[in-house]
Amino acid sequence: MRNHLKRMSKTFKLKAFLLSLLILSFVVYPVERGDAADKLAEKYKNALNLKPIDFSAYSESQLPTYSVVLNEQRKSGAKDVQDSRVDIPAAAFIGSGSEKNVKPVVQTGIGDTLDQAVVWQDEIDWIEWSVEAPEDGFYNIELTYYPIEGKRSSIDRSLKIDNEFSFNEAQRLTFYRMWADQAEPKINSQGDDIRPKQVEVPRWETVRLTDNEGKYAEPFRFYMKQGIHTLRFDTIKEPIAISQISLVSPETVPTYSEVKQQNEHNGYKKAVDQMVKIQAEKVWYKTEPTLRRESNSDPNVEPPANGNQRLNVIGDFRWRKGGQYLTWMIDVPEDGLYKIGLKNGQWWGDGLPSYRKIELDGKVPFKELEEYAFPFSKDWRMTSLGNEDGDFLFYLPKGMHTMRITVQLGPYRDVLQSLSDTIFTISELNRKIIMVTGTKPDMNFRYELERRVPNLIEDLKSIADSISYQIDLLEQLSSSNPAVVQSLKAIREQYQKMANNPDDIPKQLDDITNTQGQLGNWLLSLKESPLVLDYLAIASPDKKWTKVKSSFFERLVSMTQNFFRSFTKDYDSVGDTFNDEEGAVINVWIGNGREWAELIKDLVDEDFTPTSGIRVNINTVPAGQMASGSANTLLLAASSGRAPDVATNLEATLPVEFAIRDAVINLNQFDDYEKTVEQFLQGSLIPFKYNGGDYALPETQDFNLVFYRKDILSQLKLGIPNTWEDLYKILPILQRNGMNAWIPASLDPFLYQQGGSFYNDSLNRTGLDTPEAYTAFKEWTDIYTNYQLPIEANFFNRMRSGEMPIGIANYTSYVQFSVAAPELTGRWGIAPSPGTIKADGTIDRTAGGAVYGSVIFKQSEHQQEAWEFLKWWMSKEVQLRFGQELESLIGVEARWNTANTEAFKDLPWPKEDLEAFQEQWKWYRERPVVPGGYFTTRHISNAWNRVVLSGTNPRESIEQAVKDINKELKAKQEEFGITAPKE
Repeated sequence: MRNHLKRMSKTFKLKAFLLSLLILSFVVYPVERGDAADKLAEKYKNALNLKPIDFSAYSESQLPTYSVVLNEQRKSGAKDVQDSRVDIPAAAFIGSGSEKNVKPVVQTGIGDTLDQAVVWQDEIDWIEWSVEAPEDGFYNIELTYYPIEGKRSSIDRSLKIDNEFSFNEAQRLTFYRMWADQAEPKINSQGDDIRPKQVEVPRWETVRLTDNEGKYAEPFRFYMKQGIHTLRFDTIKEPIAISQISLVSPETVPTYSEVKQQNEHNGYKKAVDQMVKIQAEKVWYKTEPTLRRESNSDPNVEPPANGNQRLNVIGDFRWRKGGQYLTWMIDVPEDGLYKIGLKNGQWWGDGLPSYRKIELDGKVPFKELEEYAFPFSKDWRMTSLGNEDGDFLFYLPKGMHTMRITVQLGPYRDVLQSLSDTIFTISELNRKIIMVTGTKPDMNFRYELERRVPNLIEDLKSIADSISYQIDLLEQLSSSNPAVVQSLKAIREQYQKMANNPDDIPKQLDDITNTQGQLGNWLLSLKESPLVLDYLAIASPDKKWTKVKSSFFERLVSMTQNFFRSFTKDYDSVGDTFNDEEGAVINVWIGNGREWAELIKDLVDEDFTPTSGIRVNINTVPAGQMASGSANTLLLAASSGRAPDVATNLEATLPVEFAIRDAVINLNQFDDYEKTVEQFLQGSLIPFKYNGGDYALPETQDFNLVFYRKDILSQLKLGIPNTWEDLYKILPILQRNGMNAWIPASLDPFLYQQGGSFYNDSLNRTGLDTPEAYTAFKEWTDIYTNYQLPIEANFFNRMRSGEMPIGIANYTSYVQFSVAAPELTGRWGIAPSPGTIKADGTIDRTAGGAVYGSVIFKQSEHQQEAWEFLKWWMSKEVQLRFGQELESLIGVEARWNTANTEAFKDLPWPKEDLEAFQEQWKWYRERPVVPGGYFTTRHISNAWNRVVLSGTNPRESIEQAVKDINKELKAKQEEFGITAPKE
């Protein structure tokens, strides 16, 4: 019995012990979980303490537009003030601000005037003036300015009244520079016109503030109450001189019927037997140098091309952005009423018209010319300004007059505003849906989106209704059925189906992203309103316009002439061509478009040849034929003994490939080589070095930067990552909100920042067999295996849609976002690439990019002259001027990323962007080029694929890559007679 009790006692104690452990586990386990959660929270707490996003200019939904504000104010009873003018001398400013303590300078004698003017340089951040409004009501703000020499781009300022923006458009006001052709075109030895240089012709201009996109035909109306107000203009870019600011009563433009009655009352008579024709390409001045003379081969264009490149028209597709204008001088032979005709072509827009504002002597004559439509047509035609009742008649006194024609968006403004709102709504809705489904939803799971996404059905229906509104407006403007309408109808149907069947939405996530991109492209397209002009004509009403449309027979004759001429004309040569009979001539092959080559030729003929006495023949070669590969034109030319003296725009691997084959010369044989390369980043010279030689000068360079959405990151209270760890810390927050980041698959930054290299010091074996290389490779692959970043994506589209609000991309992406994403204006920014913190606390951002270079071929009989050309071509002054002229000629989309750092800095970059560029430059480093090096990239990619796609151990994968790379390096070294490394 006693033994039985002992056994029971032991059993009870054991059960009691186990029970106490169980109870303890319930007590302790939550604490341990809490500790783990605390540790995780501690790990990622710094994600909210990074460098904050500067998103002060735009709120999440932006400010209300001018049209919305104006309508609300008018509904509240606001009216125009009458017969009022208040002038404020610019010299009477009451304050200014500058980080560099620079003060505005009051100066006289600017632009041949004795009036005092405030000289406002870039370093001055803002200037304020005080003004007293005599009564409540709407005022125009008038400003008299002079464009001071800057970086050749337009002058931008923002305006706050009493420390607030009146409406969204007040955040960017544009003051144009004036440009003109320096002279009439010259004709080269091939019979083609040489485009004249564009020069700035600054002059005092008095303008009333208006939008910089041509959305509104009239100047802005600013509502002010009676009393004293503060006008504060903030600097965006470029210097300006201002002599006066005024508050003036808005002007009411009369209708044509009112002007006609006034003409009859004044007894004006019609002119008789008069015709004045002005060739449109002979512009007095224009707002942008991109508005240039163009060539048209139609046989009835004046003057006719006759098979050559004749600069005989103006405008074309470059004259498409709102606010751009051309101005002509017209000499009227006698007083009288005249009609005005324009020979024009409008074959863009797929059936939609283009709109222009037409002014005579600085004023719009009547309401109908504020937004005059030029309908779509596939042929040239003579448009006589008028309406359904007949031609407009303009009273013009004898003498000189000015005529200005400005691009207007006209009725498209309502479509554009609606389209912009729709894109934003889709972006927000897409983000809400992805937060529930993720970017790769399970097609077999029912997410119940209509319950979990607030207002889902209402938002989808609202999007469809907005698109219907846009379709109705566009159909009213077009006589045909344009592609944009068909595209909008298809998109509307998609969103109607989503609203009717929300369970199918997870299957259509890609469609939502794609439609946002399509609408963004249409937004960009509808903002463009091209028009080309051949000539303007001022004629008495009794005169008939001449026929302008060429007949089939005329076009056939012209085509036949051009066909036979093509057998004798060298279309690859640019400008005048020379031979060696009268001195040294070097042949230069340009691996860019013809416009690039024409500009280089102009600079050569204007500067290099007169200074050096060396004549230059320029030939264009398609960039694809200059790249590495079997069809490389340079390789074929060198093999046949017909290589040029100089070739430009070669990708980084080619100079050394030619050097290995003894086809290009070592540039460091020239005494001034070291001094010449001081103007480049030392890291950009690495790919051109081989066996102690330097075989190219860098021409352009690319580099990676962080791109981020200001609106989204600020909404999530995230900052700008400074290091890779910073970036990793914000990833969980992005992914928790259904978003992600983009990091391109490149080992370079991780390898360099860990202190590794692609090759050993002798450049005969791979350097990927070091601990530093393994650490870099492991971190690189972990990004995709542990952090689940996508391995492939279109970052440009994903950032537009908001799915990837941050990522690393190159200079091409910078241009894309600047030009092709209008809906993101003000919503994105750049920063230097993430780095790795070193022991001394510095952040190592070392990374490469892509560099292109220029070489001198060994076959050249004029190597010294070719070197003189290369030095001239890559000098700061020439690279800066080329970049400025190229942007003037083509636009921002062609901004030149020159490798000359001093020239690059002087191009018209936004100040904050240039700071990011310069910080990244400090760490620029390209990889060396070695025989067989092309296999390095291939096997690194294979190693990455094995780890990320197949789950191979990173160490095993990189070791396999090392073996494969060394094997190919050895084979190439043996092929070219280079001493192979010992095994």
